[in-house]
Amino acid sequence: MRVTYRREMKVKAEMDALEVPAFVPMRRIMQRGSRLRNTLEPAIHNLIFIHATEEKVQALKKSRPELQYMMRKMNGKMEKIVVPEQEMEDFMKVCTASQDFVEIVSADGIKLKSGQEVMIVSGPLQGIRGHFQRVEGHRSRRFIVTIPGACAATVEVKAEEVMPIT
Repeated sequence: MRVTYRREMKVKAEMDALEVPAFVPMRRIMQRGSRLRNTLEPAIHNLIFIHATEEKVQALKKSRPELQYMMRKMNGKMEKIVVPEQEMEDFMKVCTASQDFVEIVSADGIKLKSGQEVMIVSGPLQGIRGHFQRVEGHRSRRFIVTIPGACAATVEVKAEEVMPIT
C-alpha cells in the first residue's frame, strides 16, 4: 500500500500495535552530523506491505486516511496489487538477510529484460526463486526478486549459489 507524506514508519508502528503483520523495506545509510552514524531508513518512501484480509484492509483504510491501495493496469483495467504469500516471503528474506548488499528499486526503476529464472541452492537465501541477470549500474550479474508493479530487490550472489529452473 501507499502511505502519504512519508508516514510509513508511523503506520508500521500502528500496525504492530494492532498486531497486523506489516513490512517496510529498509536500507542502511551513513548519516553525517556531529558524528558519523550508521542508520536504517525506508528504502522506498511511502511504501508498506500489509498482510491482512480484504475486510481488515478496508477497516484499516477507513481509520487511517494516509493508507491508499497501490494499483496497476492489468487486462485494460486498474487492479489492486496483491502479492502472493511465497513471493512476499522471498522478497522479505532478500531484504532482511543482507541489508548492506541489497538494493531496493521502485517500480519506475525496474527495467528487466529476459533473464534466467533461478533458485538459490546454498547460503542464507537458500530456496528463494527469482531471476539472475545483469542490472544496469553493476558489473556482475545479480539475483532479482520482483513484486510486479511495486518494487524489486537485487542482491549480488555467486554463480555457484544458483541453479536454473527449467
